[in-house]
Amino acid sequence: MSSHERAGTDGAAVVAARCADYDIENVRAALRELLAPLGGMGAFVRPGERIGLKPNILMGTPPEMAIATHPVVVGAVALAVKEAGGSPVVVESPGTGVAHARLPIERAFRKAGYVEAAERYGFELSVETDWEMVSNPDAVLAKRIELISSVRQVDGVINLPKFKTHMFMTFTGATKNLFGVIPGLNKAAYHARLDDPRRFADMLLDVAYFVRPRLNILDGILALEGDGPGTGGKPRHLGLMLAGVDPVAVDVACCRIVGIGTGAVPVLVAARERGLWSGRESDIDTLGVPVEALRVVDYVLPGSYEGIGIGRGGRLDLVLRPVLRRFSRMPRPKVGRCTLCGVCEGSCPVKAITMDKEARVARVNDRLCIRCYCCHEVCPSAAIDLEFTGAGRLFHRLNLV
Repeated sequence: MSSHERAGTDGAAVVAARCADYDIENVRAALRELLAPLGGMGAFVRPGERIGLKPNILMGTPPEMAIATHPVVVGAVALAVKEAGGSPVVVESPGTGVAHARLPIERAFRKAGYVEAAERYGFELSVETDWEMVSNPDAVLAKRIELISSVRQVDGVINLPKFKTHMFMTFTGATKNLFGVIPGLNKAAYHARLDDPRRFADMLLDVAYFVRPRLNILDGILALEGDGPGTGGKPRHLGLMLAGVDPVAVDVACCRIVGIGTGAVPVLVAARERGLWSGRESDIDTLGVPVEALRVVDYVLPGSYEGIGIGRGGRLDLVLRPVLRRFSRMPRPKVGRCTLCGVCEGSCPVKAITMDKEARVARVNDRLCIRCYCCHEVCPSAAIDLEFTGAGRLFHRLNLV
């Protein structure tokens, strides 16, 4: 029997709490409010268990950029796990454009403030670099997946996503965050094979429900809006946290709060078609603070959300978007901001990017580009803009892309 079944809670229940800032006592108080309706942390952690905490660390960026799960949130959860008798360890493989190796992992932890937090709040940071291929027989698409070994070495996982927009998948929350259990550069191969957002979404669900986190606790105190999930997005104070057993339900609640139509989020479309939720947004409200009290009317959505003008987020989008996507925004590295660091080149799943050392700027081969926007996502210098080119400009003026 699973821990959440022992607690007697509804698997689709989502709880929301307000939290004004990252003061540790405020975060711990909000966490207690989140966990109380779900049975407390003791419903998810047994004494003596080693519990993996899976944050969102896309890259090593300071907490104020709102790209990574804030280290104080991780610290608060770690303290709660220890109070329940467990031993917390952060498990993560940052980014798409870096190898799953000790130095890049340690660098990301340090830049994101996790080394200091680990010392202060007493949790472990896994720098394990092994990974393994595992069978996923219940999957719809990803029957075999690569998985970092640190996830296999814990008794259970608590998922700690960040509230962010996403240029490729519209929104990244609890479900998408679990893609981070796939090691480093291996992620690029999934983008290459699954360049259609709908197929990519099926893979994300396969991975998420293989990992099956016991609990999802989302950091929405300082969220990311606009062209996320990386340096193209802008921090936005929302002052909230959410928790739930089911990652899909948590994501639906997040989208309701900021006005993202679930039909425009490929993961939620795929989840609806699998019967993982009803497809009726009103079926998922939040305990604690209700969705209506948390509504944000001016949250800036990613440019990719624009969709088909006469059917935004609806079935017409699903039919026409694969055709019109070839006319969508192209990545354009900019002279003067590009440092030729090569991160975009390493992250590109189809090898469409090269370094032009003479011009001192990265170059994108438009014929090879699959518009996954991994380069834009991981650029540490925010040097890549997304621009309409050629016929794409016309289609954009006609509100088609």
